[in-house]
Amino acid sequence: MDQNRIRIFVDFWNFQLAWNDYQKAKGRDRKEAKIPWEETLPNVLVQRANPKGIYVGTNVYASIDPESEADRKLNRFLHAMDGFPGYNVTVKDRRPASPVRCTNEDCRKEIFQCPHCNVELRRTVEKGIDTALLTDLIRSAFDNTFDQAVLVTEDSDFVPAVRFIQERWTKQIIHAFFRGRSDELRNACWKHVFFDDFMVELLPPSLTSTAPSPGSS
Repeated sequence: MDQNRIRIFVDFWNFQLAWNDYQKAKGRDRKEAKIPWEETLPNVLVQRANPKGIYVGTNVYASIDPESEADRKLNRFLHAMDGFPGYNVTVKDRRPASPVRCTNEDCRKEIFQCPHCNVELRRTVEKGIDTALLTDLIRSAFDNTFDQAVLVTEDSDFVPAVRFIQERWTKQIIHAFFRGRSDELRNACWKHVFFDDFMVELLPPSLTSTAPSPGSS
């Protein structure tokens, strides 16, 4: 391609939970093995997607539960992330989900507390995040603000949009995720990269050189 403008689109929770699973499998403390959001992540992704690429920004899409103290703290971090160079962060409140019910068809009563520790059981669902990401991805392609987009998610709901963008505007969507996951979205994209292959570039040397995999000797 004559131009190599690269924009990154991140499904926050899809990426964060998969990242946590990967670090746990490697025996790393997730409090230490954090995603290096501010500079390292976009710089490494651009280099892996296209060494000649020109970074033009990162869009992150996240949801929070406004009733959760942990999520209120997360929201403060996401607000700070929105101020990182090139970052645009979209945050939406999670909505209450249907109540937890007994699975016995003759009962089906609502369960409000854990029977073991008496903690209140609350369920929430993410609303509008996928739509926001899809809308921005398509709009950015239409407005010609990127030549290549790095898409960080495993969600196969993005497959139709990815195929449409690549066919309609000859843009290239590059999938970035972990090995051993669903390949539906990966196969729809023009190219893919695995975080597993360059994790050493994302974490401090002290973590990548000393953290053994479970069962290793």
